[in-house]
Amino acid sequence: MVVNGKYPFFTCAEETFRIDEYAFDTEALLISGNGANLGYIHYCNGKFNAYQRTYVLDKFAIDVMYIKYYLETFLIKRINQEVNVGNTPYIVLSTLTKMRIKIPDILIQQRIITTIKSLKEKLLNEKLALIKYEEQKKFLLSNMFI
Repeated sequence: MVVNGKYPFFTCAEETFRIDEYAFDTEALLISGNGANLGYIHYCNGKFNAYQRTYVLDKFAIDVMYIKYYLETFLIKRINQEVNVGNTPYIVLSTLTKMRIKIPDILIQQRIITTIKSLKEKLLNEKLALIKYEEQKKFLLSNMFI
């Protein structure tokens, strides 16, 4: 890890770090393989590097965003069934490679992607609005009791 590195560096954390050397140049899903963020999924397209317990999935035959959204929905259930617990919970490669993924027609995949993307954008906008309302509330309350 390097502060202000040239390339994204993915670990088992939700946060993306930086590094000066890349090991991958592809469109990929990166899945946290252990720790508190077990199963967290990042998407990257381009040059990047990844920590040893981060699974890099690439070379998809279908839309990568469909796979991402599918995994975000169903991977946690599989992890809960198969997680290996020691001092740090972890998954093994077969948790991912043997997972069955339902693949509908491409038009249905695209509708699912569009719908989920719209819902995620709406959720983000609502969270931002909530932050603004909280700031406004604090301001108004502080002025009420001067």
